[in-house]
Amino acid sequence: MSAPAESDRLVRFGRWLIRWRSTVLVSVLAVTAFFAYHTAGLRMMSRFDEILPTDHPFVQTHTKYAKTFGGANTILILIESKSGTIFDLPTLNKIFNMTQVLDTIYGVNHYQIESIAHRTNRTLRIGAGGLMEMQPVMDRGPKTDEDVRRVRRIVHTSQNLYGVLVSLDDRAALIRASFIEGRLDHRRLFNDIRTKVVRAFEDDTHDIVIAGEPELYGWVYYYASQAYWILAATLAVAWILLYVYFRDWRGALRPTLSGTVAAIWGLGFIKLIGFTLDPLTLVIPFFITARAVSHSAQMHDRYYEEYRDSNWNQEDAIVRSFAALFVPTLSGIITDALGVLAILLVPIVLLQKLAISASFWIAAIVVSELLLNPVIYSLLAPPDREIVEARPRGIFQRIVDAIAPAIVSRTGRTVVFAAWAAVFLVSVVLWTQVKVGDSEAVTPLLPHGSKYNEAHRRIQDTFGGVEPLIVVVEASTPGAVRIPQNVKTISEFQRFMEKDPGVGASFSFADVIVTMAMAIHEYEPKWAVIPTSPGMVSMLFGAYFMGTSYQETARFMDADFTKTAVFFYCKDHRGDTIRQAIAHAKEFVAGHPLEKAQFRLAGGLIGVLAAANEELVKNDVLLNALGYITILLIVAITYRSIVGAILMVAPLVIANATVNAYMGARGIGINVHTLPVVTVGIGFGIDFAFYVVSRAQEELARAGSIDKAVLEALRTAGKTVTFTAITMVAGILFWGFSEIRFNAEMGFLLAIWMVVSFLASVTLLPALLVALRPRFLAAGAGVPPG
Repeated sequence: MSAPAESDRLVRFGRWLIRWRSTVLVSVLAVTAFFAYHTAGLRMMSRFDEILPTDHPFVQTHTKYAKTFGGANTILILIESKSGTIFDLPTLNKIFNMTQVLDTIYGVNHYQIESIAHRTNRTLRIGAGGLMEMQPVMDRGPKTDEDVRRVRRIVHTSQNLYGVLVSLDDRAALIRASFIEGRLDHRRLFNDIRTKVVRAFEDDTHDIVIAGEPELYGWVYYYASQAYWILAATLAVAWILLYVYFRDWRGALRPTLSGTVAAIWGLGFIKLIGFTLDPLTLVIPFFITARAVSHSAQMHDRYYEEYRDSNWNQEDAIVRSFAALFVPTLSGIITDALGVLAILLVPIVLLQKLAISASFWIAAIVVSELLLNPVIYSLLAPPDREIVEARPRGIFQRIVDAIAPAIVSRTGRTVVFAAWAAVFLVSVVLWTQVKVGDSEAVTPLLPHGSKYNEAHRRIQDTFGGVEPLIVVVEASTPGAVRIPQNVKTISEFQRFMEKDPGVGASFSFADVIVTMAMAIHEYEPKWAVIPTSPGMVSMLFGAYFMGTSYQETARFMDADFTKTAVFFYCKDHRGDTIRQAIAHAKEFVAGHPLEKAQFRLAGGLIGVLAAANEELVKNDVLLNALGYITILLIVAITYRSIVGAILMVAPLVIANATVNAYMGARGIGINVHTLPVVTVGIGFGIDFAFYVVSRAQEELARAGSIDKAVLEALRTAGKTVTFTAITMVAGILFWGFSEIRFNAEMGFLLAIWMVVSFLASVTLLPALLVALRPRFLAAGAGVPPG
């Protein structure tokens, strides 16, 4: 079908919308009210288990054994004496009382609290007549100095305590508690830990700091409310810029209505399908809403132009602007929606939820922008003629008029090509520095100097390693774990992994056996060896937990000696640290088979992050490839040209390279939070090219020359593209004030993406069109290129 015939059909469709505007408006408002009702009940919530690739064997191990051996949701509380050691009456009583209170916090796994004052850490006591009895290291707060000396002696002779729960310099103690994932309420936990565990025990002689995943997400929730003032500031700036640009309140109102309707539909849909709004992905909904405003600004600018050219006939101006921008607007929306939907391929629930909700939100722009556009314009009074006539004489237009000819000139094209070639080459070099996983020891979600990162860094420095990597040992027959050679292999596994510079400490039931063997021989170091018979292994382990319940021993070993775990505490969770630790674990496991048993990797925070990182390595390239293939197909179908698709994708390729270069230079890794932001940006950058190329095709029919057509496209569509880019970037940059560093970084990342996509679309793309004179540009104009 020819372009004029297609335009005629769109004109008729536009007039039909105006004729039935009451029906259309009531229908859209009814659906909007329906979504608004559901929006009111939307919750902001983040679930750690949703960032895990459920099909990965590491995650399957984690899921199966998290309740037994501990998961990734672990709180770390450091109590450090400001002068002296922890081995005095006030400090040990404080540790004991804090441990007891922590055991009452909602959601805690009562059998996975690690503290020198918890009942699961036990010691051998020899009573009158040589009677041996196992009792907790601290079954009560110490009362005398002798009690203190006894606790210190036990700690110093226990491999599972010294250096693990008490620092090697004796100045600090660590309390570690795991929480049940299904009962984890970050807000409640954040407040309870502060009020019941920290503030209740604060004094001038001790420092108490907290870290761990639940604490981290508690801080994220604490700062998430900043999104409201960021939204208010963004709206205020958008209104000001729109009003200054259009010199008319209607120019500010119309794009705002488009963004608001799309946002209500998107938020209501999220609640309707049972999803929640993750505070770490808030920048993406803001960006989608900004795209709705951008499309609307394009339409409003064209409406002003058509109002003047149609001899001030409002309805003609409405339908002509609607028909002219329908194809590029719809193509941009479809491209954005399908590009985001590709994230569904990643087997991570958080990303799949984001793909579904974001793609629907983007698709809702079709209603708010295309269906409502003629209706709203027909209901509003037309703009003042003086304002419309003055716009071509404005300073913004004069600047564009001065720059546009330089871009398409022979010299300008040469400069443009050389500049973008240099940008691309430098970007490719820096791109190689991008890593999968976190690139720093502290969390990238909060500022470097935040209270959380300071606490995390302090705990890491004090204990050398607190990030858990859990390796499970599964036996095929009952009792196989207690086979002496297996116990020895587990101990050798610990010593092997401790040579890894990223591993700070380790612990397993083998340490309990060795400690008990030494304890029954009056703590003589020469007896700190693994027994030679399974029976002795059983006896020592059973003696350690004498008088306790099964639940208290289960975190070390099951009743049949068929399942146990080896705990490694890594120094940080950087991508390189995780990959190295997992590689070393796999190396040892491959070369040291167990008798009637096997090692299973891997749980704990390090294990699940390793799984997520491995999935991202597999899917990052796939998502980028699918994103570009989707864009190429849509553009090729829309403009009936493969060459046209390649030319319009060129700015995106450069923008993608630049963004990845920035990530490499800034040390921002590819993880489950950054991946969707980067993927979203791929599709959104194509919109600018659509508007420039579509206008160039229109102008070619009148100008008869590609040079003149491209120049006019820059003066008109290029001007509006420039304004919308400025508006979007101005709004996104407000995220830079967020205390959630991740959102600030991602906001700036998207701003870079928009700037580069915009600059390439109004410089590189026009230069390519003029230099190459592609056939597709003239296909709908009825004139030969040139």
